[in-house]
Amino acid sequence: MKILKTALVISTIFSLTACALTPEQKAQREAKRVRAEQALQVKLAKQCDAETADLLHQQFNPPLTARSEQAQKEFDKNYEEKVNNPVFQACYKMALQNYQAQEELQMMRMHYDDDFRFRFGFSRFCYACW
Repeated sequence: MKILKTALVISTIFSLTACALTPEQKAQREAKRVRAEQALQVKLAKQCDAETADLLHQQFNPPLTARSEQAQKEFDKNYEEKVNNPVFQACYKMALQNYQAQEELQMMRMHYDDDFRFRFGFSRFCYACW
């Protein structure tokens, strides 16, 4: 019995450590999350103004060769002017709200039949059929 308990404890420890993330994996996931967030910001900005979306993309992904000081100042000025434009701000806010509403609607559609599935033991509605 003691051997069985020891084996159970050791197997539990091994399975828990096998599932643990390494710092490299955590950093990789965080970088992937940030890239996806930036891509979403550019996508939403593109709905409002293509030039501002391009500037936003350049802000997130700077060129490999460094800009000259004058070019960097010009870029920063142009970026601030475009991003702080009240019309762009309003449009971007509306695009973000639309995106959030679409995501919420999709989640509602996916979980619409959860009550029926767990109550009756089968899925009454098919999400793939919508």
